[in-house]
Amino acid sequence: MVKNILRSLTPPLIWKAVAKLRRAKLGGRVAKWEHGVEQPPEYYDWSFERGGHWRSHYTESHYYPLWTVVADRVLRAGAERILDIGCGPGQVASLLFDKGIPRYLGLDFSPARVQQARTVCPGYRFEVADVFETDLLDEWDHDCVLVMEFLEHVERDLDFLRRIKPGTRVIATVPNFSSTGHVRYFDSVESVKERYAACFASLDVKVHLGNAKGTKYYLMEGLVGTH
Repeated sequence: MVKNILRSLTPPLIWKAVAKLRRAKLGGRVAKWEHGVEQPPEYYDWSFERGGHWRSHYTESHYYPLWTVVADRVLRAGAERILDIGCGPGQVASLLFDKGIPRYLGLDFSPARVQQARTVCPGYRFEVADVFETDLLDEWDHDCVLVMEFLEHVERDLDFLRRIKPGTRVIATVPNFSSTGHVRYFDSVESVKERYAACFASLDVKVHLGNAKGTKYYLMEGLVGTH
């Protein structure tokens, strides 16, 4: 409780700086990352370097079945200008490029992941950016926003959704499991709608089963409502 109060009173830039110092490298070893809290860019650089699957072709990823559903929804909607929030190392971008999507901008605050994305998908644009600070959400023309495995990683998820222009199509995913970078997760379609429906003029939520152990992703698609 005290920690949450202190966090609410601390400017985000100061909080991030404190988090960075707390997780600094000690004696050549990386300090243990705190579970269940918002993480800084350094965490995502670190996890990218540790996880070889981030460098694999998109068809070899365990996320591939989910990504194909998302790509099909993008195509079905006739979207041609994709803004991808938390784009990661370019695997989804590569899939969309192969599907023929003409314009795409991927934003991520992890320099290591953006560099990988630029390497594997040079036909698209990628930028290192904090979505709460960049003007690209307003300046770059888009007709669809992808928000895959991002909303659960940030405290200000609702603030982000309110930044999107009303009438814009959003396709998003959130999980049903806890993880180091997850500040929240969901246990039902109803819990997803309870948190996010007010941000949309219309919102559809479907369950996507990730594996036989019960991992699930809630796939959201809707049009942003007036703020």
